[in-house]
Amino acid sequence: MKKIGFISVSLVLAFVFGLSGCKKDLKTMDNSMVLDSLVLAETYYLNSDSTQPSCNLQVDFVYPKEYSYGKILSKVQILFIDKVLGGDYIAQTPENALQSFKDKYIENFKQFEEKFIKGDPQAEDEMKDETGFSYYMKLENSVPFNKNNIVSLLVKNNAYEGGAHGSSSIFGYVFDLTDGTIVAEKQIFTQNYEKSLSSIIVAKILKMNNLTDPAELVNKGYNSVENMVPNGNFIIDENGITYYFNETEIAAYVAGVTKIFIPYNELTPFLKKDSPIAKLAGL
Repeated sequence: MKKIGFISVSLVLAFVFGLSGCKKDLKTMDNSMVLDSLVLAETYYLNSDSTQPSCNLQVDFVYPKEYSYGKILSKVQILFIDKVLGGDYIAQTPENALQSFKDKYIENFKQFEEKFIKGDPQAEDEMKDETGFSYYMKLENSVPFNKNNIVSLLVKNNAYEGGAHGSSSIFGYVFDLTDGTIVAEKQIFTQNYEKSLSSIIVAKILKMNNLTDPAELVNKGYNSVENMVPNGNFIIDENGITYYFNETEIAAYVAGVTKIFIPYNELTPFLKKDSPIAKLAGL
């Protein structure tokens, strides 16, 4: 088995002032946070034989490394580990968490090898189709927005663990650096926002598919309009909010991930004026 290798890349964010393209009077300021990146690439072959089925793990893990407020840094760093690698590793440093994540992934794969060696009928049956016995995972995250005490985290995962096809997912999270917590929909929108926001989401999907009648979306592989509701899976930037709907969430598997951007000016009527993103929205 190859030894894990880490590549560290520091991204230093300095204080920079700039005018937003959306709001004339809005000024955005970069957060004084240092980010770091750990890169991992590991392949494990059954019986240490490169001709045998294998599992391949690739991870590009970006996490906050330094920040002026230590307590906030610790809270956000734990949240990054939790949302990217999983809750089992939050008590560890980012480096150790990634190492443990890698070890667990390979250990899960090796369990199939052990079953096969012991003559487990199910394992032997799976081994008849070696392509269905080779696993891979590509996990990466990024920070597309890091200003005005707000951090947006985007987590992408592409994996295959047997079956007819692999899976892809995208999850977005927004952090408030004033207290180191995750920003939820209910903190951003006024009461009873769901219906209005759902209408905007449906309208965006219709436009993406060059349609005007919501009933026609079924022919494009989408579920009923009633299922197209806000799902809490979003990021924000100085221009607006971007929602993500993963495979089979609102449409057939072939539709993949649905990405919907909504500018602030379309959300103004039901945005809270005291929310963590109010200034970004020009309220």
